[in-house]
Amino acid sequence: MKPIRVYVGVLAISLIGATVAAASPALPAIQRTSSVDRHAIEALLASYTRCVTEHDEAGFRALLLDEKIPFASVQESAASDNPPDLRQYEGFREAVFAIGQRYRQKFYNVRIEQHGPLAQVSLDFVTEQISGNRRSSTGWKVLQLVKISNRWKIASELYTF
Repeated sequence: MKPIRVYVGVLAISLIGATVAAASPALPAIQRTSSVDRHAIEALLASYTRCVTEHDEAGFRALLLDEKIPFASVQESAASDNPPDLRQYEGFREAVFAIGQRYRQKFYNVRIEQHGPLAQVSLDFVTEQISGNRRSSTGWKVLQLVKISNRWKIASELYTF
């Protein structure tokens, strides 16, 4: 008798779920990234890695909305009452372009989502130091992009190592 009750219970839950799903209003389809925007975003990412590798600070700066954007490595740390300062572009700029070390960065597993003038890119990366003490590190980053005057700009970058 118990197996029949279990089957009846599962059937009742399934029917309730199907009824709720059928009664729910249809959600609008999420806008897909157009091929033109996708190519433009991919070109921005290619420019990013080229600028880092070729030590092109001015070219890299041109990819940014401005130099005050959130741009930081996000590390796990002990809980704190003070939120972290995410506006760290100047530290990145000094490390990559001012100290004299040379780096190469490659992007993998790139995922682009876009809705109108807003896009998000998440990706895995490898950064190789190609001068001095050669070493490499890997991580994950999320870029928020905005489209201004028909050009995509980096509005934020958060990354982990």
